[in-house]
Amino acid sequence: MNIIPSVKLSVVIPTMGRPILIQTLESLAATKSFDDIEIIVAGEIPDLQVMERLRAIQSAHPQIVHLPISFPVGDSSRKKNEGFRRAQADVVAFLDDDVFVCRDWPDLILKPFEDESVGAASGPSLVPDDVKLFARLAGTALQSKAAGYVAERYLKSGAHIRPISWSRIIGCNMAYRRPVLESIGMFPPEFWPGEEMIAAWRTQQAGHKIVFYDDAWVYHYPRSSLWRFLKQMHGYGATRIRLLRAGVEFEPTTIVPGLWVLSLAVLAFAAIFLKWGLYLLTLDIAFYMLAALYITLNKYAETRKAEHLFIFFLVPLMHLSYGIAEWIEIFRPGKDLSES
Repeated sequence: MNIIPSVKLSVVIPTMGRPILIQTLESLAATKSFDDIEIIVAGEIPDLQVMERLRAIQSAHPQIVHLPISFPVGDSSRKKNEGFRRAQADVVAFLDDDVFVCRDWPDLILKPFEDESVGAASGPSLVPDDVKLFARLAGTALQSKAAGYVAERYLKSGAHIRPISWSRIIGCNMAYRRPVLESIGMFPPEFWPGEEMIAAWRTQQAGHKIVFYDDAWVYHYPRSSLWRFLKQMHGYGATRIRLLRAGVEFEPTTIVPGLWVLSLAVLAFAAIFLKWGLYLLTLDIAFYMLAALYITLNKYAETRKAEHLFIFFLVPLMHLSYGIAEWIEIFRPGKDLSES
């Protein structure tokens, strides 16, 4: 691949052809440095209206390239990899097809790479204000202490460019230095979700720095229904076990939901036969609900938005879905988690 100096940044957007893709492209076209970047849209677009709108944008902006590709296995990873192979810049960024970038995003996501030791960079995924109540609550739950360190991905802390561990990267807003991603074999097709985690782990193991830049933010639409949100949490839980099976660093807090689900199952079984089993089950649930109340009040104290008090009901479902998925993945591994 011959790198073209005039292209400062290549942006790869794997897509399933959803209508919101057009708004993602329009947000990129509105950025200050749009003329210095190229965009590779990787994925088939079955909706004819979306396809027509994409062609119209391409006619106005020839630096937008469309690769009409799909794969029966490892679709997300393979789309990223094919887009990466087509990219012409030394730094290649990856966005989801339902994000809106800030006006300076191309320059900001490039800034960390002024440090030659940086191999990958990421930025926050913020929740837009113009979404329905449930979507706002789903985003708020992921920004709360209920999400553990994952909450860092969905918040702006005000810090400058800061080093992060591999597990803090977020796939909808990340960028790689080309030689680094090539050297680790790009994104593994056998993982979804989680391909960005394996890539980040391999990047860190190879000795490259991974950083997070709060100013390089995007708006990313959260799941808009309870079912889709729980399915998302289920995918995260299953992926955590798959990552451990792949040999990544063990992070104890990531299995806490699974341990809680196990405690509920054991104590519920004991309660059928023993009085103390029912007593301990009640205590287990009571202590958990106190923790959920603390998480809720902590978030409310930060935002002072009364609607955020409703995450008290969402947090337990979030942890149950995540924890159950961990056990399912242990005993029945390899379930297809892809979205259609």
